[in-house]
Amino acid sequence: MALNLYAEYGDMAEARGLLRGGLMQRDADYGSIYRGWIAMEADHAGNVDFARALFGEWRALCGDEDGGFWCRYIAFEARHGGARRARDVAEAAVQACPGEPAVHAKCARLELLLGHEDRALAVLARGLAAFDSDAAAQEWLVDQVRVYRDALRRRTLAGRLRSCCRAVMASRRPRGYERLQTV
Repeated sequence: MALNLYAEYGDMAEARGLLRGGLMQRDADYGSIYRGWIAMEADHAGNVDFARALFGEWRALCGDEDGGFWCRYIAFEARHGGARRARDVAEAAVQACPGEPAVHAKCARLELLLGHEDRALAVLARGLAAFDSDAAAQEWLVDQVRVYRDALRRRTLAGRLRSCCRAVMASRRPRGYERLQTV
């Protein structure tokens, strides 16, 4: 509702007031409100610093043990903060949630996204060591990182093939072109 208010009237103050009021409700879903508010600030209003402050509020309210929070914060910094900030958040996430496989997987996928497969494998190895007594968690971790790595490789390869095909196809004249010139 706040995003619609902002999109329709451009009134960020009113939208912020609506979201702040939602946080004051007794049965508020803090995660949903903060996720929506952060997306509105960073992606629609372009106010990344305010969105970063909202992550700080969310962390103070919900505590450090929420793996979902940390995964979203890593993704946010990867999009808006750059490699150094994203890595700093990833390190803090692993320290805060050492028993959360999703955090370890997100950290390894971050390194893959940044183009450092060797670092990703090192992060994965640390994650596997953290879950040495949980075979299901280890298998899940490996699957998550492998699937993401393969998707990045396919996307990169597919993108290269598409651009190559466009260059070749653009240089060919359509059939019948010679006949059109003679008429």
